[in-house]
Amino acid sequence: MNNAIRNLRFIAVLAAGVGALGLFGASAVLAQRVILSEDFESDTPDTIPESADFFARSCVQFVNCATEPAKVVVTGGMFPDPFGPGNQSVLFHNPNSAAQMALTWTSIFDDDPGAFRNGVIEFDVWMQKPLPVLGEPGGKFWAFLDARIGFGGPDRASVSTLGDVTIWDNFRIQNVFPPTPDPVESVVDAGAQFTVGLQTTYTDPVPDGLMAPDTSFHVKFEISGTPGNESYAVKVNDTAVTWLQDGEMSHPWVPDAPGVNVLSFLSDASAFNQGAGASNVYLDNIVVINNDLPPAGQGDFNSDGKVDAADYVVWRKGFLGGTFDEEDYATWRSNFGTTFGSGQLASQVPEPATGQFLAVLCGLSMVVARLRIALT
Repeated sequence: MNNAIRNLRFIAVLAAGVGALGLFGASAVLAQRVILSEDFESDTPDTIPESADFFARSCVQFVNCATEPAKVVVTGGMFPDPFGPGNQSVLFHNPNSAAQMALTWTSIFDDDPGAFRNGVIEFDVWMQKPLPVLGEPGGKFWAFLDARIGFGGPDRASVSTLGDVTIWDNFRIQNVFPPTPDPVESVVDAGAQFTVGLQTTYTDPVPDGLMAPDTSFHVKFEISGTPGNESYAVKVNDTAVTWLQDGEMSHPWVPDAPGVNVLSFLSDASAFNQGAGASNVYLDNIVVINNDLPPAGQGDFNSDGKVDAADYVVWRKGFLGGTFDEEDYATWRSNFGTTFGSGQLASQVPEPATGQFLAVLCGLSMVVARLRIALT
């Protein structure tokens, strides 16, 4: 058995053992300020990524989804990965089809969208150049990735448009056809029509701008929920884009948006040219940071307001994955028994409650011992 499998089984059995000791809270908790860090390397190729909560596909009436399937899959199987040999990413594949696909994350967030008003959402994108002649075999109108950051109730499955969107941007590499054969790269703030009264765009210089076809670029949304001044800026390769229609580098949220608890990515060909389809778009290295959560310091690694055995499980998983180190463990141990409230220190126990702490470690030691026997 290789070390990776041993580590995964260790985490699973350790978590089960701690749960059996009654040390987990009744509800799920968020793991530190970084609430999602997804590179898709552990996912099975040709499947939908496991960390996503929802996948949806809609087809216009002139598309036969059975014979022209649009799909979202992890690369590494049927589809090579453009980010580099051995890498895995998510592919939005829409061959000669006019379908819309949505891949959505919800469970990383709190049900209350007001719990995420300040933070960062970032990811890498690789967009295939549309082929030059629309209507000929394989001809494409564009490569298209729609990022919708929004909110909804407990059963939320996606972000649509007006009514549940906070920030709504799409990234386009658009075929303009001869006599101008080079595609045009742009970012469109579709939510600006509800904030500044028009749909604003950033058009990338051609051919050597911030984003380009057949190459990777990095996108970062910096989200600020300051009451009365809720806004965001989008950066491409760490450069803030300037919206052409108003000359601004940031825009307000859609009015009355309470915050964020849904992240959706969509690919779309349905608005243009029957059967044209869209070129492949690849998504990788998604990171979501909620700055409204308390820091993952002081040993409260799951940000549930207390330092207890559940934080040890988070630390152990992060230690094996390279997120935490021995110094974090020492912080957890020194603060064991501490509770917090509203992001502030509510009650501080100078020394760990020795009996409870030793009982926790004893229980964990029994689990570890049994696990080692099971893995030999």
